[in-house]
Formats: sequence, C-alpha cells, structure tokens
Amino acid sequence: MLMPRQSPKAKEIAGRIARDRVQKLLVLSENALESGDMELSLRYSTLASKIQSHFRVRPSLRNKVCKKCGVFLLSGVTSSTRLASGGHFIAVKCLVCGTELHKVYKK
Repeated sequence: MLMPRQSPKAKEIAGRIARDRVQKLLVLSENALESGDMELSLRYSTLASKIQSHFRVRPSLRNKVCKKCGVFLLSGVTSSTRLASGGHFIAVKCLVCGTELHKVYKK
C-alpha cells in the first residue's frame, strides 16, 4: 500500500515542530543532569537524537550528546574538555564511557 506524499507545507510544519521538541528535550536533559537524575537525562537525550535522525533537524546534536552512550555532555559533570597540544582541535571526553570527540578549530 502506497502512502500519499507529504505536502511541502506539512513537511515544513513537521520540521519546525521537531526542531522545537529537540530544543526542549535538550534543555530538559541538561536540567535533569544538573539536578542529579542521570537516567532521566539519558532518556531525554535519546529521544532528542531519535527525533533529529528522523527529521534531519539542525542544530546538530553532534557536540552535545555522546555518540557511544548517548549521555548529554555537560562540561565538568559528564565530560571534560581540553585543547590538544600540537593539533588544531578541542578534545571532549565523555566521563561515562570514555569516548573522545574532537572538534576542529582554526587559529
């Protein structure tokens, strides 16, 4: 059974709703993490990444959520940040699973 195509207007509205939900979920994830509820924070960030992957929503979660374990990266709580010596990148290390994320920067 073929599904009818979604109109451009409906696609735009769905994208806007998805973008708003991702923003709200990231704020809720950060607030839950600051209050000490790691499990709830992980649930919010997982939902945000699922919505983003389905609707291709920007801004990207690449720098905000760990790719391996899915936890929200809050500097000093769940991640540590350092400048790489000799390289032109910032290294963000997840303190939960140990995965490193590299962000390139220009001088």
